Amino acid sequence: MKTLLIIDANLGQARAYMAKTLLGAAAHKANLEIIDNPNDAELAIVLGESLPNDNALNGKKVWLGDIGRAVAHPELFLSEAKSHATPYSAPAAAAPAASGGPKRVVAVTACPTGVAHTFMAAEAIETEAKKRGWWVKVETRGSVGAGNAITPEEVAEADLVIVAADIEVDLAKFAGLPMCRTSTGLALKKTAQELDKAVAEATPYQPAGKASQAATEGKKESAGAYRHLLTGVSYMLPMVVAGGLCIALSFAFGIEAFKVPDTLAAALMQIGGGSAFALMVPVLALSRIHLSEPTRRSRRSTAG
Repeated sequence: MKTLLIIDANLGQARAYMAKTLLGAAAHKANLEIIDNPNDAELAIVLGESLPNDNALNGKKVWLGDIGRAVAHPELFLSEAKSHATPYSAPAAAAPAASGGPKRVVAVTACPTGVAHTFMAAEAIETEAKKRGWWVKVETRGSVGAGNAITPEEVAEADLVIVAADIEVDLAKFAGLPMCRTSTGLALKKTAQELDKAVAEATPYQPAGKASQAATEGKKESAGAYRHLLTGVSYMLPMVVAGGLCIALSFAFGIEAFKVPDTLAAALMQIGGGSAFALMVPVLALSRIHLSEPTRRSRRSTAG
């Protein structure tokens, strides 16, 4: 029987890992196959204090259990889950999205680095919205600026705004529209749930006042420093990868082969450990200077 294991994040990573490992080992004896896709699951085992509000579990057998018992007696726990699981029905409050007609949705995605999560979350939102027959357009606030920008005409015709952002973004053009905020992680991993939530819980957006704007600017500056640091690390990575590869190739001739002068192993070790690794910090420093220079110029012009 294909089984989905859901563990409440509030239980902690260590306990969750222990429970997943022990239940995974005991699953074979109980004729269960642990899977990650809820659509293929026949049984869902939930470790936590309450059942999740998830439409993907509708009609499936679900068992709510205690993580302590799962860790102490994994085989007995799985046997109880198989015997006592009951069909799941999501609460009525989670259904408005299914009953509503086609919608026009605009969305904004952004993450601290403006790379992977920004674009993967955008793709997930577009895919799920199109499955529902909705018109959708997602604006990505990535490292290269705003992509697929939403026009004033599209804003005027939109029914709903979804903001999947891990940093503060400018949303002034959406003033007055129903808006729901979430993270890029949830938009990527639980897209259907977040779209249902957006329809049910969206509230009209009003730009913040001066006091809130000051706090927002502080958050933006903090996020900007973090983003610049990670971008600097990305510039440094080629040195790390190339240097490590050269060192590994040197070791292929023998762990101490590089000690023999004027050999290929010695040259590879010098290129990798002596040159590439030595350049990591200067590359990081130069990228930090380059990325922070526009910020300094902006501050000088503002002060002037």
